[in-house]
Amino acid sequence: MIFNETCDSLPEIPPARRMAFLEGPATAAAHAAALDSLPAFRTLEVSPPPAPPPPPGPLRIAAWNLERGLFPQDSAALLRREGVALTFLTEADCGCHRTGQRHVTRVMAEALGQGHAYGAEFLELAAMPAPLPFPENPPGNRLGFHGNGLLSALPFRAAWLIRLPQEADWFIAPRGGQRRIGARMAVAALFEWAGVEFLGCSIHLESDTDFAGRARQMAALLDALDLLAEGRPVVAGGDLNTRVAPGGLDDPREALFEEARRRGYDWAGGNTATASTRASLWNKGSKVGTQQLDWLFARGCTLSAPRMTPALGPDGTPLSDHEMISATLSF
Repeated sequence: MIFNETCDSLPEIPPARRMAFLEGPATAAAHAAALDSLPAFRTLEVSPPPAPPPPPGPLRIAAWNLERGLFPQDSAALLRREGVALTFLTEADCGCHRTGQRHVTRVMAEALGQGHAYGAEFLELAAMPAPLPFPENPPGNRLGFHGNGLLSALPFRAAWLIRLPQEADWFIAPRGGQRRIGARMAVAALFEWAGVEFLGCSIHLESDTDFAGRARQMAALLDALDLLAEGRPVVAGGDLNTRVAPGGLDDPREALFEEARRRGYDWAGGNTATASTRASLWNKGSKVGTQQLDWLFARGCTLSAPRMTPALGPDGTPLSDHEMISATLSF
């Protein structure tokens, strides 16, 4: 499903209503009704870039899973250091206790002097504890949104929220007790650079599914991008939650790669054979550093000079359990 409603800030869901969802029946029908009833799941928060676009030259783009976003200021500083003009963000909190009730995407956009688009993937019904002390951080979630978005120094218009087929249960019996309303989604917008208008898209595919489930989500996403691009170039990226070794573009189990190739997308120019996961304050699992979950791909334009940047703050603190992947975009 594709939605193009935009707003200055996502519609809030009162605490009493969130509690009613948490205490109500844990059924698929109850989840579907809740999802359909909440305007926040069909609306994008959009803010245009406040400054003029960057001068002509190499255009650096990136995809980065923020692991909720504990360190938005340091994360923005890393993007600035890497010279990134367009970032596809995934797993960014908005009004959650675990990340200090901050709107992570907005904080990063303001720090960079860039515009942003942000959409809710999930409404977090159960508040997680914060791993760090934050000032003015009352218990519970002020808003409880967790989602995906874009940071952009480029002008953009006609932003869309693309809700993907639901391939996992995060409401009835969720993994790790993370009870939520929602499903995976993508955020897309039309950008202009060097006289060319192109479609950019930030993607988050399901982690709690199999190869076939991710392929179904990718097929639905590519259908949406065909409809929205109307023949324009497309560049997309994000956390695809692939289960392959670094550089595993030829792994036949992960059919989403071939699905995109069949439709004219190139993977080679924007990726390195490098693991994209690392140990973090939250994630110290045994598979850290062994898989590549994060990718960039394009059609009708060229990606080059790919780089996997360690997600580390200036003092060596892990900013996320995902590294940042970036590449140069040209037409």
